[in-house]
Formats: sequence, structure tokens, C-alpha cells
Amino acid sequence: MQINNEFLYAPKYTPLCVEPHPNFLPKGERDSFSFKGNIPSAQLASTKATRGIEYAMRIIGNKLSDLFQPKARKQITQNIANIKAEPTKLYLEQLSEIGRLYSTQKVIDINIEDMILEKLAQKGESVIFIMNHSNQSEDPQMLAVLNTLLSDAYKKTGKESFPLPKIILNEDILKTMNPTKRKAFENFGAVGIDASVIGGDKGVNARAFLPLVKDFVRNKCNIFIFPEGRLAIRGDLDLYHRFQGGVASLINKILAIKKNVTVVPVGFSYGGKTMDINGKVLGEKGLNGMSIGTPIEIKRVGETTTITSGDILKKEDSEIFNFFSKNKDKVDIPITSNGEPVKQEELPDYLKTILCENLEINSNLAKKKLEVQLNENEILMY
Repeated sequence: MQINNEFLYAPKYTPLCVEPHPNFLPKGERDSFSFKGNIPSAQLASTKATRGIEYAMRIIGNKLSDLFQPKARKQITQNIANIKAEPTKLYLEQLSEIGRLYSTQKVIDINIEDMILEKLAQKGESVIFIMNHSNQSEDPQMLAVLNTLLSDAYKKTGKESFPLPKIILNEDILKTMNPTKRKAFENFGAVGIDASVIGGDKGVNARAFLPLVKDFVRNKCNIFIFPEGRLAIRGDLDLYHRFQGGVASLINKILAIKKNVTVVPVGFSYGGKTMDINGKVLGEKGLNGMSIGTPIEIKRVGETTTITSGDILKKEDSEIFNFFSKNKDKVDIPITSNGEPVKQEELPDYLKTILCENLEINSNLAKKKLEVQLNENEILMY
């Protein structure tokens, strides 16, 4: 379905693989270059070296943005900086406002007809959203659209309480902002971490994640994260090698407390022409695509962790398609190796592969939306 907004937003274990995938072997048996997301340190040197340059550019960019920012936008930012981050109707309204603020004049094809966000909102439990990071300047705006759609879904439930958004991002983004804008972003849910690919400050990240996990297990927050992190700038690498394992490790830690974690992959894409069936251009900035994936349910019962397939069965050439295809009659599929439950310390590698496959599928589905011509009658105005 097309959306335009002015803001125009429109019990028996089965081995995971007959022939174990390299990612599913015990650590001592793995080839260090076979992991999805594992990159030799030599290739990361340039990524580490660019952080200082990026930091300086962020400072300059923010100062210029502050200088030329319209009064209306400054006022909205000030309003959000002053509001208390708590599950109230006023907070939801401000979330919608900031979504419109950072997503102006966009035409986005989103699969809202699947009602995924509405079902999640009705359930009322915490969710982890993972998103591809193909466009660092546009992705925050698309995230704002996603959060606005989710906020609208929570409003429709009429419930008194709902999980607040917590968005994991590079702490440098917050550090280079003026105090008011930073406060607004933090109220909007921004949580800064040391996003260094190598040599990161584990203490900083531990302090950031501890309250996050506490809120998540009590269904008080949703977590939004770009698993590629700073590797997103590595256009020479495919998604498998940019996808970092932090989110899988986070899920594994949460499962020790909360026995059920829901993960939703969301694909973003950009650049298609916005035209109707007669070739008439309908949008000035082109068509964008967003694919909200099938929720993936990860559960832990004793020493066994189970998982649902998500959208894996939509991609027959997926490396793990056969496993999920053979188990398609099961709802919760045990994650096993050689017929035995995978050890909890080994679980992140399995989760990383399954989550990455799902994210890639939805990223490609979002790209396909760019090939579809818009029917002017299908566009909804917000």
C-alpha cells in the first residue's frame, strides 16, 4: 500500500543443517574468516581512522543546521526537549510530531496492510526492531516514520501504558549536538553507545545497556538498532559482513531473564521515481520503500532456545531455507547442533545468521517497492 504524507509518509531436536554451516561450528573449529560479520582487523583500520574526521564533520554540520534551522522546527525541538519521557497521550503526540518534523515531503511504499505494528501494539510487549543502514542521512528520517506509525498504533489501542522507544546510536551523534537538540533526541529515545568497530569502550556500553535491558524485560521499552553500525559505510562489503553480532548477544542476555523476545526486521530503500500509471511524477524527492517484516519469536525453555522463521521461507536460495522449510509445520523450532540444544554461549552466532537473513530479505523487499508504479488513488495523505 502506498502512503504519502506531507510529512508525506506514507521437543524432538532437528539439526539446524545436515552439513553444519561454518557459522554453526564450535568456536575452535571455525575459520576466522567464515563468520558473517567477522572482518579481519586490517580491513577495519581505515574505519577506525575516520572516526575523528567524522566527529569534526558532525560538529560543523550541526552548527550549520542550527544556524539555518526554521523557527517552527526549533520550537518543536524545544517542546520535545521539555517534555517528560513517559507513556502518556501527550508523549505519543510529540513522537508523531517529531516524525513529521524529520520526514517532510516523502512518498513511501509501506506494507501497512499487513497490520504488523497494530498487532504488536495490541500485544503490548517489548520488541526489538532491526533495520538496514544503507543511507546514513535518510535512515533516521525513515526511522522517524516507523516510530510515528508505531505511535499511531499504540494510540488506537487506547491503553494507558505502552513501551517507550529506545534507539541505539553512535554516541558521537549526540555529543556533537547543541544541548537542546540532544535533550530532544534523548527524550525521543536516543541512547548513545561507543560504536567503534574495534577498541570500543565496553564500560560506556555496559552503562548504557543495563537500564535498557531492565526496561525491556518489564515491557517498558522497544529497542531500535542498526546492526551494521559504523560498518554501514563499508559499501564494498555485503550485508552479511557488515551485520555485527551485538544485537544477537543482547538478545541472548535478555533471554536469561525474559524467556520470550520478539524481533522485527525492517528494510529501508531509496531512489525510485514516484510516478502514476501514466508516467506522471507524483513526488519531488522520489519513491522510498519500507518493508516491515514478520515478527521473529525467540523463546528459551530450560537449556533449549526456539525460534520462528520470520520471512526466511520467502527466499529459497537462503542458506538456511531448507532447515526452516522442513520444519514449516512447527511454530517454535529448537535451535540445535547435531541433535542437541545449542549452548547459550554459542547462541549469538546462530541468531546473528537467522536475523541477518531476515533483514536482507526485507531490505530486498523494500527495494522491489521502488519498481512499482504508484496509483494516485492509493496514496493516503497524512
